[in-house]
Amino acid sequence: MKPGMKRLAVAGALGVTSAALAASPAFAKSDISIQATPHTVHAGHVVKVHGQGDDDAEQYTLLVVQERSGKPGHWGRWQAVTRSFNGDARANVKATRTGELQFRSVLYSTDKHHQHAKTDRTSTPVTVHVVR
Repeated sequence: MKPGMKRLAVAGALGVTSAALAASPAFAKSDISIQATPHTVHAGHVVKVHGQGDDDAEQYTLLVVQERSGKPGHWGRWQAVTRSFNGDARANVKATRTGELQFRSVLYSTDKHHQHAKTDRTSTPVTVHVVR
């Protein structure tokens, strides 16, 4: 094979490889989590809650940490504890009744004025046991 033909073959192979890489899909990173400490608390004491969430595919997001209380099968509704526009929300929640508290993070995608929110993702709830 002549040297010019080798260069042409190498250039062609590089072109095909780069075209295949350009056609592969891009993946945006997104993540959501919730933490609550301690896992068992006495009524009247404080639970520290930390939620994090982000989605690179969305320009504007709102992270909401939600709480519900009760017992399995008799849960109350989810209520917002705190909100964050930077994807990092912290709150101190006072445990008022015995039973269980559950916390979750919910990430909403919004417009630039943080209106018209659509649920992007929801974390798995974390449970805190409240004793006397």
